[in-house]
Amino acid sequence: MWTLSQHATFDKAASAVALATAAYVGWNIVSVVVARRAVNRVLADQGLYEPPSLPVLGHTLDLMIEDVFKTQVDIFEKGPDICEISHDFFGDGIVGVDGEKWLKQRRTASHLFSMSMLRDVMDAVVMEKTLQLRDVLAECARSNRPVSMKSLLTKLSSDVFTKIGFGVDLNGLGGDVDDEMEHPFIKAVETYGSVFQSRLQSPMWLWRLKKRLGVGEEDELRKARIIVHDLVMEIMKQSMANKSSPTGSKQQKDLTTLFMETMDSTADVMEVRDAVMNFFLAGRDTTSFSMSWMIVNMNRYPRVLEKIRDEINAKLPELLTGELQAPSMADLQKLPYLEAAMRESLRLYMSTMHRAPNQSTTLSSGLHVPFDAAEYRPERWIGEDGHVLKVSPFKFFSFLAGPHQCLGMRFALLEMQTVMAVLLSRFDIKTVENPFEITYDYSLVIPVKGPLMANIHDRSTSVAASS
Repeated sequence: MWTLSQHATFDKAASAVALATAAYVGWNIVSVVVARRAVNRVLADQGLYEPPSLPVLGHTLDLMIEDVFKTQVDIFEKGPDICEISHDFFGDGIVGVDGEKWLKQRRTASHLFSMSMLRDVMDAVVMEKTLQLRDVLAECARSNRPVSMKSLLTKLSSDVFTKIGFGVDLNGLGGDVDDEMEHPFIKAVETYGSVFQSRLQSPMWLWRLKKRLGVGEEDELRKARIIVHDLVMEIMKQSMANKSSPTGSKQQKDLTTLFMETMDSTADVMEVRDAVMNFFLAGRDTTSFSMSWMIVNMNRYPRVLEKIRDEINAKLPELLTGELQAPSMADLQKLPYLEAAMRESLRLYMSTMHRAPNQSTTLSSGLHVPFDAAEYRPERWIGEDGHVLKVSPFKFFSFLAGPHQCLGMRFALLEMQTVMAVLLSRFDIKTVENPFEITYDYSLVIPVKGPLMANIHDRSTSVAASS
């Protein structure tokens, strides 16, 4: 064996280099471990700028959030850079514009998300797809094989949003449980997400150049936009044909039809396309990823899962026995702890939002941040009366607040609570991976990294056997 000690002429210089290298590496390892919490504290309160991406200032204090999204909402916009980055994805829809364009889209869309809309259109679709997912998981439990919960929840969300948005049932849950959705529209939408994030992480000149030359991911985006445009325009043609037919008024409404009925005579089909696509793009991944994190948290915190099941057993025992297939909107009001658990998961794993000031301004500061802010604790949302606390939307900021609060908030909560109530009452969903080792993936929103493989146990068979 060759060693330093056997080579005297090399000994001093090599030993010095080896010692210096070991000291440098060791110091860096120790520094990372010691400084991790300090880094988290600094990044939570300080500006973060990594050239050549856009400069970002992060804030977690609710008073500052209220400053940005309410008090000084006219100053803090998405900004010209974000609007330019977003335009190829969201067009002139509400997610990607500022000023008068945003105000017009907001006025048009706001009354569509009424309680009657939730009850008459959205609730039925959510229940239908939730029960379909329940049946898929029951079959997985019978065959005793692990399944990707991330994939199944994405299929459910895609099915729900395409049926509500366009009146089209992709039936992703009807395919093979191990296959990813291969529908061209879904593949195109997934391209949207990856390219959008790539643009945010790239210098403006670089993605502009790639777009002009038609190379790399920008060429993939060009192809994806053609697929999305052609499909949506075909759906809109069909909606117009149905509207003019004698039986059109009797058919179940979708958002495309409702937008076309609502917009004034000066609106063109591109406005309708952008409006409905914004609904789909803003809701699909955020909803499915939020439910994925809920599954992770139920594996991390079994005491919370037991409290959810105890609440369901006390308030909706029919859901456990199978007499009730899925909870209605009224039923969900009886489950405040389930809502609190969902809100706590949303608080910890929310999508990031960007705003840029259009002039110099000063923000408020100085609020206390609780010592347990990083812990998953649903009880923080429950009052002494046992009901969900009514807090400022600037504290529960997962759906934004002020004039920019998400129009689909009630629908998203309805979908997530319905799905979780059915799945958690019926199945034990145990992640294959240690839930505390599951982390984030690289994306526009915050998905679970990896497939989120889980083993499914049907609790209804155990209940039936014991009775």
